[in-house]
Amino acid sequence: LVSYALQPEKFSVVHEHPERIPLLVEELLRYHTVSQLGLGRIATEDVEVGGVTVRAGQMVVAALPLANRDESVFPNPDELDFDRPSVPHVGFGYGPHQCVGQALARVELQEAIPAVIRRLPGMRLACALEDLPFRHDMATYGIHELPMTW
Repeated sequence: LVSYALQPEKFSVVHEHPERIPLLVEELLRYHTVSQLGLGRIATEDVEVGGVTVRAGQMVVAALPLANRDESVFPNPDELDFDRPSVPHVGFGYGPHQCVGQALARVELQEAIPAVIRRLPGMRLACALEDLPFRHDMATYGIHELPMTW
């Protein structure tokens, strides 16, 4: 909803191309990665990643938002782009330990976002962006409260 309040013109897809709402949701999940850290993985062999040697037996923890902003995968990764070609993201993790509730979350978002936008078309932030109480922890990204007006 913050993205809508800041850039409502980008959300015209809700009215003009409702069949593209699943793509809108996937881009929002990529852009606003909620889980900040993936599960720890143990290297099974020595490997070099980004110029750093990870030794067999060492734990590696991926920063999921960084993976979702990888320029080699997502051109202009810091731009919210609902026309972006569908590319898998790691908003729900990856592999056998990815979020088991992701299907439900997707359905909820595909229904809730358009419903709120249609019912409250003039919705906007009731405070300055910098005054929003963002979470500042290592586990999840989010906002403690979201004052809106319409």
